[in-house]
Amino acid sequence: MLFTSLVQANLKTGFIGQEIEYYTRLDSTNKEAWEIIKDGAKPGTIVITDNQFRGKGRRNRQWMASPDKSLTFSVILFPNIKANISGWLPILSGLAVQKALRQFDLSIQLKWPNDLLLNGKKVGGILCESKVIGSILESAIIGIGLNVNETMDDIDASLHSTSTSLHIATDKFYQRERVLAEILNALEKLIDGLPDITRKVKSEWEVACSHMDKKVQFHHGDETVSGIFKSLGESGSAILNINGNESKFYSGEIDTSVPI
Repeated sequence: MLFTSLVQANLKTGFIGQEIEYYTRLDSTNKEAWEIIKDGAKPGTIVITDNQFRGKGRRNRQWMASPDKSLTFSVILFPNIKANISGWLPILSGLAVQKALRQFDLSIQLKWPNDLLLNGKKVGGILCESKVIGSILESAIIGIGLNVNETMDDIDASLHSTSTSLHIATDKFYQRERVLAEILNALEKLIDGLPDITRKVKSEWEVACSHMDKKVQFHHGDETVSGIFKSLGESGSAILNINGNESKFYSGEIDTSVPI
């Protein structure tokens, strides 16, 4: 069981996490967050569960989480900023997790646009959803899943070569409440800086990126292209050098297991 009072005791935020909706079991924290928005949720409300059994990943994939061992939560925001900023939310959120886990001497790397890597394996992911009215980003949900105290027995055998947890990587167990609080503390600092902070976020994200200046395969819809990942563009897009020409991609998936 996760203790919300312990989370809040470690918070240094002004609004994120000041309201926490905790569930022992939930199909999807993002889905529940949209329901709470309909009921008049306050900005910064957190939806969290100890057992998410139908979590959503990108491209309609399911995010598997171990009950009582992982962190699966969503942050409700009402940014009221230009809609083209929405592409920065997964970038910014990944950077917040990376910064937070430094407090535990963990070196997280980031994979565009929303994967969290530890020792080259996936340890977490981010799914951002938003509602745009006109040209304004009216509401947004940042969903974060992080493997914390899982052992190898908790991870499907088919994922052993690609997935990990904080515990597997370090042989330590972590207090999930403190990990969550540090993530929320780091996240609010970045959210408060929007939209002016995007240049700083870009610079810091690129330093933490696992595939900067490396050859990658980029899957965009039904198309697959190969190129060198060069940087982030406006709205958090991926810029690839493909045969000497720079191309921008606003959605897609990167495969870094490409021979140089």
